[in-house]
Amino acid sequence: MANLGAIVLDPGHGGTTIVGGSSPNNAKSVSGVLEKNLALDFCKILKAELERQASASGDTVDVFLTRTTDVNVGIADRAKLAKTKNAKLFLSLHFNGLDDASVRGAETFFATRGNGNPNEAVDKAFATKMQAALMAGLKAVDPTSKDRGVKPDTDSQPRRLGTLSGVARDNAGRPNKCLAAYYELEFISNQQVEKVLISGPGAAANRVKVMGSVAKAMLDQVRTMP
Repeated sequence: MANLGAIVLDPGHGGTTIVGGSSPNNAKSVSGVLEKNLALDFCKILKAELERQASASGDTVDVFLTRTTDVNVGIADRAKLAKTKNAKLFLSLHFNGLDDASVRGAETFFATRGNGNPNEAVDKAFATKMQAALMAGLKAVDPTSKDRGVKPDTDSQPRRLGTLSGVARDNAGRPNKCLAAYYELEFISNQQVEKVLISGPGAAANRVKVMGSVAKAMLDQVRTMP
């Protein structure tokens, strides 16, 4: 049995007040479910899938969440957990929402060299793998799912920029880099997304399928890392 190392999952938002640049909540689903609660639920499912799949292969993996309850954690502290746990991977999970309910799709972000990440190329490659795994899972439960692609972080989203760049900065003194990516998993203001992932009859099972696809890609990644 091999230990595959540590992975940090970062459920976006939480609590009721702004903490260290992290807002308590941004998006809300059609049925009124808050982004912060969905992010935590999806991360807990992903943790369980990572542990289950590793065990099925005769391995172990150490999975940590930046929060496990409805509390907010500052952006810098979220990023620092990757260093504290000597993590190989860091994945932040959020959802989008708009007044225009027709918009949907999943996208993954990575930190750029211009925003303080000297390892842009490997983070972009990791983000690309994470987007592909997410889309494979989403397409399996809803063929109409839209791929919004892999994108560099921008100053228009300080929480995203701060989290990803923070992981890169904290890795400066480590011999092995922690790869980092940031999911905007879907637009929960969209009715089809509501049905497939939030309140429809198959939503609970669909969440496990989607996160199962992501878990497989993450385990495949850590197996290639020292």
